Amino acid sequence: MNEQKKLALISRMGALRKYNGGVTPLTIPLVTLEEYFDGAEGEAGLLCNSPEAPDNDTILTTLQSVRKRPEVHDVRIAIVQCDDGEWPFSDKIVVTTRASEEDVVGWLPSGFEPDETWVGDVDHLPAEQVEVPAGYRKLWLWYD
Repeated sequence: MNEQKKLALISRMGALRKYNGGVTPLTIPLVTLEEYFDGAEGEAGLLCNSPEAPDNDTILTTLQSVRKRPEVHDVRIAIVQCDDGEWPFSDKIVVTTRASEEDVVGWLPSGFEPDETWVGDVDHLPAEQVEVPAGYRKLWLWYD
């Protein structure tokens, strides 16, 4: 893993609090796909509990294909935790879209199905603000 890029990503987390042997941000940063995966070199933890265990290149390619769809404005990764010495961890993807939840989930291959989805922000998960064009909304995909 690229230590300099890891530190840059951790700095995006802003104010932190101790959590489970690591740290968690007070406000969840929503980083671009490129910010999250560039430098991880196989260490990113997104979809780590999937039975298919897709590698980072497969995850990145899949999410880039979702981002290219005309119904999608952007796809971001929500950084939720960083353990000592590890690449920042995420269990959430945010798709800014005008498509339905069912459509977005339908675009994902086997092994990428989220455990839960919800529309819009929730109070107990304060996240940084990103552009949401008129007619679009944030769809959160959560992976346990």
